[in-house]
Amino acid sequence: MVSADRVFGLRASSLPRLLLPILLISFLYTTPLGMVTTTAASPGVTPSVPINVRVNHRIEVQKGGSVVIKDTLSLSTNPGGWIEALQNFSIGFPFRYSPNLDYCFAYETTSPSARLEVKRNVGLGRIDFYGVNVTLPQINISNGGSYNFTVVFVFSNLISANNENTFNLDFPMYPSLTEKSSVCNVTVVLPIEASYEGEPSHSFNQTTLGPYRVLKHTKAPLEAFVKDFAWLRFKHSDFPLIENEEVRREMILDEAGQSHLSDSYRIVNRGIKKLSDISLGLPRGAYQVSAWDTFGSLPASVEEKNVTTYTNVTVTLRGPLKMGNRGEFTVKYLLPRGTYVFQEDWRSFNLSFAMLERFHWTVKKLTVSLTLPEGAEFVQRETFVQGVNPTLVQKETFQEKAVFTIFNATSLHNLQFSVAYTYLIFWASFRPTLWIGLVVAAVGAAVLLRRPLKPPAPVIPIPTDVLRRFVDAYEERDSLLRELEMIERQAQKGKIPRHRYKVRRRTLESRLSTLSHNLTDLRGRMRSAGAKYAEMMGRIEAAETELEGTEEDTKRIEIRHRRRELSSEAYRRLLEEYHRRRERAKTTIEGLLLRLREELR
Repeated sequence: MVSADRVFGLRASSLPRLLLPILLISFLYTTPLGMVTTTAASPGVTPSVPINVRVNHRIEVQKGGSVVIKDTLSLSTNPGGWIEALQNFSIGFPFRYSPNLDYCFAYETTSPSARLEVKRNVGLGRIDFYGVNVTLPQINISNGGSYNFTVVFVFSNLISANNENTFNLDFPMYPSLTEKSSVCNVTVVLPIEASYEGEPSHSFNQTTLGPYRVLKHTKAPLEAFVKDFAWLRFKHSDFPLIENEEVRREMILDEAGQSHLSDSYRIVNRGIKKLSDISLGLPRGAYQVSAWDTFGSLPASVEEKNVTTYTNVTVTLRGPLKMGNRGEFTVKYLLPRGTYVFQEDWRSFNLSFAMLERFHWTVKKLTVSLTLPEGAEFVQRETFVQGVNPTLVQKETFQEKAVFTIFNATSLHNLQFSVAYTYLIFWASFRPTLWIGLVVAAVGAAVLLRRPLKPPAPVIPIPTDVLRRFVDAYEERDSLLRELEMIERQAQKGKIPRHRYKVRRRTLESRLSTLSHNLTDLRGRMRSAGAKYAEMMGRIEAAETELEGTEEDTKRIEIRHRRRELSSEAYRRLLEEYHRRRERAKTTIEGLLLRLREELR
């Protein structure tokens, strides 16, 4: 018989210690987290009523690959209902999309300029959700009142290429809320001239809005903590799928008030279709536009109008970028004085400039450098850009320069530069006067002293560590390229699992990207060491160009041979010729690397 002081084999005295954790766990699971937060109720006030929540979930697909999701929420109560002042609201999406999130902000729907504070990566009370918490300005919506605000999410890499002209969009079908919504209106806006291919994961009604194809769907009611993944397919004949790894903008102001700009891009083609041309929107009034890469000038088609309109430029790359390939190029241009630089008085000036106007990509790393004219000085350096401080301010003898670095920058960021500086006009004549003085001094010294010129200073040899790093990096890159080619062949023959192939390929491409960036810097340092090394770098780059050309030519004749446009004899003859050219280029590179390696001994 069980004694009275024991229950289920436990002493009665131990039951309170066991019940306390159980009650706490039950309380946590029954108490909703991440809900709308209100201020404390006053004694004797009528209890608050539930909030009516309606949401418009709008997905905009931008040309270039970015996806912008705008969730407009309407919070209201019924007439006669009372609720405490709202403090904040939480909203999110399934956690699987969190690595693709580049930027998030919120604003009052009736006043987009009234930005609201947003805390990212907060809990919604359940696992497997990514949440943001929006701070509301103590809004009272009692007795039938309402308040609307919008939360904007910018994503990248949600679009994948199905073939050259067909693309798949993967997106959260509904927002993830902490409470039930009476209705959720879903709108998907495809790019201009895109066509809807059908067969989506959810049903949509098609409409058009000017040149846009619009898809609509309604969910009523929308339950709390919805985790619904959606996809659809669309077709577009000219939809470049681009990952913009880095943009470096150098802006130099001269003594006449003109702005000299140089925008350097490093991009990756994520589409199946080869990328030959890049279309860019430049600031208003841009002129004297040119394009360049490491080998020289590039063809550029420019649409210049006047100082009040925007300039468009299409840059033709030196060689088409295949899927996964990386390309680098630079666009240089001038901006007129009166459009961006304003003179406030005889020595005070102001530069007002937007960094990412007409830009539809997410820039993983944006670096902006601003160089003032000689003799000019910054005023209030810390307030150039709202929320962004300079990472570096250089002050040389006669010139100042500021550098900014921003990660995951989008066109929706408020990157409006407003730079105040002081400048005295007489500095414009400083440099010519200085040069004339130097010439006069040099001529006078030559006449008076009549001494022979000293022999030129000896050329400082290239540092050993630079030479060693270049050779090691180049040889490592060749090894990785061979390994990448090997796993490509194995994957085509089905000798390695697809998942393992993708993981290994991403690892190799990431390392190759780092090596290519390092080699670009090392090549520049090698060239500056003297004519000998500059000539060697030129020969290596020419051999690399030959290798890339033979690779493209080989693939081209393989296609023509499969189409029976080339006879077997002509195909073999061309293959042998391309093989000889490839071997000559490889021999050139190996010989030059051997010479550099011998200098290290």
